[in-house]
Amino acid sequence: MSWWTYINGNITVSPMGRTQAEKRYILDTVLEHLPLVTGSEKDMNIYTIQKNGYNSSSSCDEFGYSTNNLVDSYGDKSRKRGWLRTQDEYILVVNGSFRDRMFGQTLQEFNKWLCRLAKRVSVKDVLVEIKGYDEKTLIRNTNDVYGKMFEEPSWSNEKSENWCEYLMWDSEDL
Repeated sequence: MSWWTYINGNITVSPMGRTQAEKRYILDTVLEHLPLVTGSEKDMNIYTIQKNGYNSSSSCDEFGYSTNNLVDSYGDKSRKRGWLRTQDEYILVVNGSFRDRMFGQTLQEFNKWLCRLAKRVSVKDVLVEIKGYDEKTLIRNTNDVYGKMFEEPSWSNEKSENWCEYLMWDSEDL
C-alpha cells in the first residue's frame, strides 16, 4: 500500500517589473528556481494565471518616453499621449497528488517553497489545503505573514536587496 498526500489551492502574487512582459518573465524565473514539492511519480503542478484587466498605469513607457504606442483612455493608440497599463497580480494554482509521501514531508516541502516564493515576489492571498491519510491543514495568509517576508528591492530600501533585481534590465544601459 502506498502513502499519498494531496495539495490543492491558489496563491495571489505580485512580481516586480515595469511592463507586463517583464513581470511575467520575473515570475516565471522565480518559479523555476524554487525548491520542488515532490512525490515518487510527479512533483507539484503550478499554473500561472494573469488577472484580467489592469490595476496600474503609467503615462510613459518603460524607457521613460511618452510614445504613440500607448493606449489613451478611449483605447486609441493613435494619439501622442496615452497610458502603459499593466496588471500586477497573478494567481498561482497549485495542485499535486504525491505517491509515497507522508503528510509531514509534503507540508515541510510546501512551506519551504512558499516561504522562498514570498521572499522574492509579494504574496497577497493564500488558500492551500494539504491533506494526507488522516491529517489535513489549510494554509492561509493570516495577518499577512507571507506578505511580510517580501524582501524589498534596493531602490525602496537601501538595507535590503531582492533576489529578482538582477532579472531587471538597467535603464542606464540604454
